Amino acid sequence: MDIHRCRLVPYQPQSVNALAFSHAPNPKQRTPTDLRLALGRQNGDIELWNPGRGEWVQERIFRGGIGRTVEQVQWTQDLIVPDEEEAAQKIEDGPLRLFSSGGSSSITEWDLDSGVPKRHAEGNAEDIWCFAPQPQWTYNQARNSTAEVQAAPSQLLAAGCSDGSIVLFSTTDNDLRFDRVLTRPHSKRSRVISITWRDRNTVVAGFEESLMRVIDIRSRQTLRSLSLGKSRDNNKALVWAVRCLPNGTILSGDSTGELKVWDSQNYSLVQRLKTHVADVLDITTNAAGTMILTCGVDRRTVAYAPQSNPGSARTQRWYELRHRRFHEHDVKAIASYESKSLSIAVSGGMDTVPIVLPLKNWNEEYHRSLSHLPQKPQMSVSAKARIMLTWWARDLFVWHLPPRYREPTDQDSISDEQPNQKLLGQIQLKGDEYITSAEVSSSGNMIVAATLGGVKLFQIRSTISAAGHAQIRSRPIDLPKAVATQGASTAGLSPDCKWLYAIRLNNVVSMVKIPPTASPKERPTAHDRVVKLDRKKRNTQTIQPSMLGDYTRHITTVTFSSDSRILAVGDLSGATDTWILEGHESETIPNKSTSIATSVSDSGSEDDSDSDSDDETDSRVIHNQRWIRTPSGSQLPSLESAILALSVKPSSAPAEHPTGIHGNEGLHATRHNHHPISPEHPPHEAGFLVAVTANHQIVEFDVLKCRLSDWSRRNPSSLLPESFKRIKDRVMGIWFDTRSNSKTNRLWLYGANFVYMLDMAQDLTSTAKQGRDSAMVKVGRLGQHVLEVAPDHALVKNEGDANASKKRKRNKTSGAGDEMRRGQEYSSKVRRTTDGVEDVEMPPTPPRSLTQGDENEDDMELDEEEQENNLVARRRDAGEDGERKKDAQARLGPASWHTFQYRGIFGACALQRESSLGEVDDVGTDDEGSAPEVVIVERPMYDVELLPRFTSGQDW
Repeated sequence: MDIHRCRLVPYQPQSVNALAFSHAPNPKQRTPTDLRLALGRQNGDIELWNPGRGEWVQERIFRGGIGRTVEQVQWTQDLIVPDEEEAAQKIEDGPLRLFSSGGSSSITEWDLDSGVPKRHAEGNAEDIWCFAPQPQWTYNQARNSTAEVQAAPSQLLAAGCSDGSIVLFSTTDNDLRFDRVLTRPHSKRSRVISITWRDRNTVVAGFEESLMRVIDIRSRQTLRSLSLGKSRDNNKALVWAVRCLPNGTILSGDSTGELKVWDSQNYSLVQRLKTHVADVLDITTNAAGTMILTCGVDRRTVAYAPQSNPGSARTQRWYELRHRRFHEHDVKAIASYESKSLSIAVSGGMDTVPIVLPLKNWNEEYHRSLSHLPQKPQMSVSAKARIMLTWWARDLFVWHLPPRYREPTDQDSISDEQPNQKLLGQIQLKGDEYITSAEVSSSGNMIVAATLGGVKLFQIRSTISAAGHAQIRSRPIDLPKAVATQGASTAGLSPDCKWLYAIRLNNVVSMVKIPPTASPKERPTAHDRVVKLDRKKRNTQTIQPSMLGDYTRHITTVTFSSDSRILAVGDLSGATDTWILEGHESETIPNKSTSIATSVSDSGSEDDSDSDSDDETDSRVIHNQRWIRTPSGSQLPSLESAILALSVKPSSAPAEHPTGIHGNEGLHATRHNHHPISPEHPPHEAGFLVAVTANHQIVEFDVLKCRLSDWSRRNPSSLLPESFKRIKDRVMGIWFDTRSNSKTNRLWLYGANFVYMLDMAQDLTSTAKQGRDSAMVKVGRLGQHVLEVAPDHALVKNEGDANASKKRKRNKTSGAGDEMRRGQEYSSKVRRTTDGVEDVEMPPTPPRSLTQGDENEDDMELDEEEQENNLVARRRDAGEDGERKKDAQARLGPASWHTFQYRGIFGACALQRESSLGEVDDVGTDDEGSAPEVVIVERPMYDVELLPRFTSGQDW
């Protein structure tokens, strides 16, 4: 496989400023299906991560803009209490709400469905530096105080301002508004830089003047002022972080690098722990309050455990359990969450990489690094024109990818010593909004870009500068107002460049026809009509209601078939909707034909909440063509998790008509249908859609029949190779090997750190057979010979203890990295710094309560995949399919292949060429056809420019 390896893409990851989980931790309950992690970055972006089952998928990014930043993110969830006598028995959780602040005097609430700010609330003070939500009512409190819960079912927001004032915001009645001023600015006007709630009536705030205040919100009185004193260099300590344990104990982290523990009743200083050599920036604890984690400027993450003190449980003492450096720069935020299946803490900072730490099994599991790059690749490639488009913020970068070295006389190709891309030009969009999506056409002469403010289309033309260098010129193309002024999350062009699609913020699919021009220099003109494609609502009886509303209906990926006649979209719920283009294109039919009443929308389709323009029509007919749902009338089956990638398998069947439509010549007008539309549909070979989900299921659909394909029926995802199942990074994109006359049907998948090949021309092998040759089990001896059998052999099952026939159980990880092998636990280390002072890391043995769960059955799960004897695979391998499979393996080569030699993959796409170029890998070589040519764009962390970091002589 010939690869263009690019590392010059100007994409700058932004530092992580804030982290917050959507639910309060509860180790006694299962992980909610709508649990999310909000991650705020320096450029104003907010990422939403789904940690379900420890898979960690970046589902959405709420884009920021010029001059915006996110310093704090918080979630709230009100209680729904009916006004009845037995209201305590009918209390339910309300919808989740997300708030943020950064660099202004207002708090912003985000619309989780559309991903745009929903409302703003001014605090009538100076800039807000921090804010925290009031603790939610527990069910026990709600049952005991029904009247009080009915009066105040929502959560207040307490915000600290730069002038020293603290204000309260109300979230009652699904609103956000200024409520009242809790404390006025003091004479010194010291900034409030940290704030938390001790209980529903008490606020604890940290100031920059070595002071903390405990305030009662009912009386607005300061209960106690806690002075931290001066540091050793006589400077005031800045209280960067305050937290409270469940028993009321107050924790503070300041600029001296100390963690201070304050008594819960008399507010006296109980203990100070000097474990950091620089500022402590954030603190988090576990749900029970038996473990504390701190992080700061010195890159350390320190864990603390309580010492047994039978004399006084109220004045509990703490000791440093362990410290490690998971980050390469300042650690600015840390958040934790616990449930029956998850026990994790997530930290982030200046190095832009989120780190997932095991909380309960701190010394028994590895940590895990999440990708610093977006899940959805911010690049697009024109395979024919060899044009690559990348974008970041408001800028579009257009690159040319020359062919690899062919012959010494070929002036247009490049050698291995030369750069494999050339920057042709740059386009900067007007306005403050960041780009949400962009794509270059397959012909390489148009670029579409979408923002939260609208969709823009550009025509690009190649020119030669005065110096003789190739460059491009761009000019805008007018689009209908209904598309140009409506924000979109995704936008692109069909492969034949005749249709522009835009996924609106309300997840409605809009289509605009762009007729081809007679000359490449002529400016295209978009059709004035906009086609709206509605999606059917799924059966809600089988779907568990979510506290996120219609968040899971967000469309994540869009794909076309190679002939542009099949359109498919997938969303976060795992649902896939498809449409096909019906009719033979004819521009001789007058435009008034668009008024034909041919709407096929269903009563259950989604309503467009946006105010549609008058130019938009419910009709589907343009130039004698219309988009309809699949002819069978049913829907494709919904998958278990979010769809990360979609691709229609390329068809090898030749088109019988230039437009790909068959049998249109025999149509004629009738009295009732003056402009007939061909009922012919795409050929069956072009209707196979491959979907990859968040839990790495690979499913192939037969679109025209609305069912699983024969390959998916024979090869369920449980039979995927173990090498693919072990990959923790999620799939970012896919492409097919489109070589002509090739007998293989290779699907290529890639993620942030891997590239994987799966040959769909071959059937998958069961898990037991995958390890039969490499993992044989010894069962005894026969003379001098050792008897070895496969792991699924009956002798293995009958040998061992009496309970071996039962389903085996395995320890479930806490949601971070894999479990450590015995003997690989973190060991004590002694390092010597540059100033001669030894930094000793020798923690005591962790208490049993910190490394093991209270109930073993909560930490175990049935390993059904390893014990399940797949009936489909056994029947297939036993009959004629097994013989055919053996012949295919011998003829087609390896069924799978993978590599991890690429780091920080920003995106990857396949290119098109006429013949084989250069040297290729063994995996990409085939007897027939040329090897694929692929461009892989990398942005590893060691290429990212960061500010100087704090070392203090300990840069090891």
